[in-house]
Amino acid sequence: MIWVLLILLLLTSALLMLRKPQSGAAGIDSVGHFKAQLDELEADRKRGLIDERDAAAAKVEIERRLLRRERTTDARVVTDGGFQSIMPYALLVLLVPAALYVVMGRPDLPAKPGFIANNRQMLVEEGGPTYGEALKAIQAHLEDAPDDKRGWDVLAKSARAIRDYSLAANAFAELARLEPDEPKWRVQQLEAMLGMANGQMTPAARLVLARLMSDEPNHPAGQYYMGLAFFQAGDEDRARAVWLALADRSPEDAPWMAPLRERLEALGESLPTISDDEMAAVAAMSDEDREAFIAQMIARLAARLEANPGDVEGWMMLARSQLSMGDRESAIAALERGISLVDEADKPTLKAFLDNVRTKPDL
Repeated sequence: MIWVLLILLLLTSALLMLRKPQSGAAGIDSVGHFKAQLDELEADRKRGLIDERDAAAAKVEIERRLLRRERTTDARVVTDGGFQSIMPYALLVLLVPAALYVVMGRPDLPAKPGFIANNRQMLVEEGGPTYGEALKAIQAHLEDAPDDKRGWDVLAKSARAIRDYSLAANAFAELARLEPDEPKWRVQQLEAMLGMANGQMTPAARLVLARLMSDEPNHPAGQYYMGLAFFQAGDEDRARAVWLALADRSPEDAPWMAPLRERLEALGESLPTISDDEMAAVAAMSDEDREAFIAQMIARLAARLEANPGDVEGWMMLARSQLSMGDRESAIAALERGISLVDEADKPTLKAFLDNVRTKPDL
């Protein structure tokens, strides 16, 4: 977006070049024009329509032109040569910013949230306020009532609707503060932060993910994004292990299965699909056949863990499956093996589960 501002500034200069000065007053008028631009830029910065970094860059460009104008009392860019004399300048004005954008710009990225000003002008409903007006009203209300959960919910979802992910993330963080036992707020805060970063797991997003996983280690969204964090860090093996474990314990019709399949397919893993008829067939199995079927699944999970031994959740799932079959000794053996293979930071989780299995016979 900074390039758009620079292009506008350069086009303004082109228009000034196309006008032949009538008197010394032309230089004074152009100085006032640049000063007005500085005032407008500062107003946009205060309203949040442009972020600090881009505002500073645009301000430097305007001040540079203003200084040059003030030093030149008779800026005779247009001469009696007419259109032909202005052509090189006009081409320069058009080609320089275009070349800069090709070299330095990122046209593949979406606009920054701070520049979604047009969305703020959309009406919330016919005849109603704009999103920008509604957001300001909600924010003013929350300054006086910072514990109003309904207000933060409306602010978060309204900001997300116009792709102001920064404001949405902050609002979801407030909801997480007010309802710390409700994991959905952390999930939505994390997703807003991913929106801010074009899907990339930033350090701040990792902190939110860590908090979510600490509070809800088995949350499917947390597991999915933990796999994404591993994947973006270049650790495809751990990403694969996390995602496969999540797929193993998820219902076939779970809403996260479609994106999960896409992620795994990108890693060369193809998940088997179970049709409704097959699920019905499993339900209709005899006890012996069902136990044999579950045993096959346990064996498959155990083999996968041997290939990806760092999957803490996978070891816990294996132990739970063996407990469901009444095989406590195998569950204990699986946890002990997992403890010997996972990273040091993950050992306490498995040790705590192992202690529960040993001391609580009802598990």
